[in-house]
Amino acid sequence: MKNFAIIFLLILFGCAPKDTFQSQFPVPILEYYYEVIGNHTQFIIEFKEVVPEAIQLQKLYFRNNESQIEMISDQKAKVVFSKPDIILDENPEKEFGNQPPNLKQPRFQLKASEAIVEYKENGKIKHFKLTNVNEKSNK
Repeated sequence: MKNFAIIFLLILFGCAPKDTFQSQFPVPILEYYYEVIGNHTQFIIEFKEVVPEAIQLQKLYFRNNESQIEMISDQKAKVVFSKPDIILDENPEKEFGNQPPNLKQPRFQLKASEAIVEYKENGKIKHFKLTNVNEKSNK
């Protein structure tokens, strides 16, 4: 009976839903990159075609952060990640407003050059992995 319980648990955990990624995004992507501007990271996605209303871009996961995707035109999306200002001083009272670090585990285990686009298509939430994400120089 003990062996049966162990086998049942293995099957149960083996069949647990896992995040699967779409092999192709519904709209061709022309380019994607990020820029670091001060304490903000701006992630840009440019599409070859107009993104139809049936595709709703939701979130972007990048370097242990997640943020809402904002369409800035019919073919361009932007995501901004902000780092809070941290005050370091030998007087602890001046550090009072600092936020504690976020110890929440990221939803996806990604390499530094990977990002995940979360979008809704026909009422279903789907994910697409962007690879080889490069930094674009501000110059």
